[in-house]
Amino acid sequence: MIFVISGTQDGRELVEQLAAKGYPLIVSTATAYGASLIESRENCQVFHQRLNRDQLMTFMDTHKVKLLIDATHPYAVEVSLNAIDACKHRKTPYIRFERSQSDDIGYQDIIYSVESYEEAAKYLSTIQGNILLTTGSKTLEVFTNIIDRTRIFARVLPTCDVLKKCEVLGLPPSNIIAMQGPFSKNMNKEMMKKYNIQLLVTKDSGDIGGTLDKLEAAHEMEVSVVMIMRPAIPYPNIYRSFSHIMDKVSEII
Repeated sequence: MIFVISGTQDGRELVEQLAAKGYPLIVSTATAYGASLIESRENCQVFHQRLNRDQLMTFMDTHKVKLLIDATHPYAVEVSLNAIDACKHRKTPYIRFERSQSDDIGYQDIIYSVESYEEAAKYLSTIQGNILLTTGSKTLEVFTNIIDRTRIFARVLPTCDVLKKCEVLGLPPSNIIAMQGPFSKNMNKEMMKKYNIQLLVTKDSGDIGGTLDKLEAAHEMEVSVVMIMRPAIPYPNIYRSFSHIMDKVSEII
């Protein structure tokens, strides 16, 4: 059994390729929404649950996992560290699929880089201008706690839980952009124009995560970018293409 920890677009595409080859898969996502985007097949089971290291090890024992593929978001630090540790203890092969970074994309001249959400919020609290926040709802309170909420325009998933969180944090309804991506360069530009955006906050999610479209839009609209850099995670066995992962899987399974 191959265990894929997913929840991103590239993770879903990798699952499709593996399933098409007939490999027995079990796929985990963090949310029900993420699971709903992956097609269940006879050789592909999908479930959503957050597992700590010990739960991961028990799960892998139960399902006789022979290989773990970590295709989580680059910022899913805890999930990846738990997976690495569980594989090390079980002596299970671990493969990491890693997206390209913004250094490979360009536009460094408009980017102000920070190491954390907290650093980004602190910096933004010292300057003026409307903010397009595209880092999701999970860390929204980091920004609303110290920045005038009327300046924050949060682009978030249109789910009940997320909208409720926005309401609880005091975001005005007019400042909640509840939409499911992907977002093209032109769509980003229209949002920046509509909400009079001067500052864009984004993670370094790579091209497939929409970073390039956001950077191109910001460049053309003369919007400054605050980018939260990827955490340094000691991944073993990193691969940056599906073809290389497929070759490695065929060696192991």
